[in-house]
Amino acid sequence: MLSQMWGPRFPVDVKRIALEYSKRFSDPIHKVAEADISAFEGALYPLSKKGGWAILYNPSITSAGRINYTLAHELGHYFAHRAATPVGFQCGERDVLGSAAHAALRQQEREADEFASYLLMPLDDFRQQIGTQRMSLDLLRHLAARYSVSLTAAALKWIESTDLCAAVVVATNGYVSWCRPSTVARKARVYFEFGMELPRASIAALGESAHRDDGTNLASGVWNAMPVREIAIFADRYEMTISLLIFDHAAPVDGWDEEIGEDAFDRVTRGLL
Repeated sequence: MLSQMWGPRFPVDVKRIALEYSKRFSDPIHKVAEADISAFEGALYPLSKKGGWAILYNPSITSAGRINYTLAHELGHYFAHRAATPVGFQCGERDVLGSAAHAALRQQEREADEFASYLLMPLDDFRQQIGTQRMSLDLLRHLAARYSVSLTAAALKWIESTDLCAAVVVATNGYVSWCRPSTVARKARVYFEFGMELPRASIAALGESAHRDDGTNLASGVWNAMPVREIAIFADRYEMTISLLIFDHAAPVDGWDEEIGEDAFDRVTRGLL
């Protein structure tokens, strides 16, 4: 509804939407601003004296895309969860990308993440931007710039929308932090567990000098039993790598249980089971 009201103008001005649209409610958002919340990316706080709410973000975030996504994530908490959690939310980097460690928070964080994704990157427009183009770092940069989001957020949106066998793998200091597979990859049992060491022959492990904007074709046995094209993104400030893995088409593995469920699969892929 909000994206329809805003219209086909990008990037979406989350601050303006938060301050203006929330006036329809008895407890509106009065403030969207930087704040000293060094342990968190963003927060939704109740204003005890004035009433209503404030959306805050960490001033150490230097990426406009990360700020925009963080604000949209907190706005999602405002619309979906403020009544259930009147003390508000404090969200770290993992939470803002939908990978909260605690089971009680995981569903709320996923819902806030989904809200942010659809507000900032409506699926119809996102698919129009991709068209028949082959995924590349240049295309990811275009998507990130159009929607004012991070490369990671653009990659995750592509994973959600693609009919290819693909996955995003985020690693810190050479070890997998979390993985998000596409629908086809999930059915093919493609996932990489929390704590797994990056394959030595992967582009993420070899370093920035080995990467190519259009990706590097790797033989079967590097990431798993399938050949793969790896597009790697390096974020030295956070000692983090993001690998966008696009596998040769794979049929669902025999015995795959469609009843496994989203939450159970997420806990497996993020090392939470």
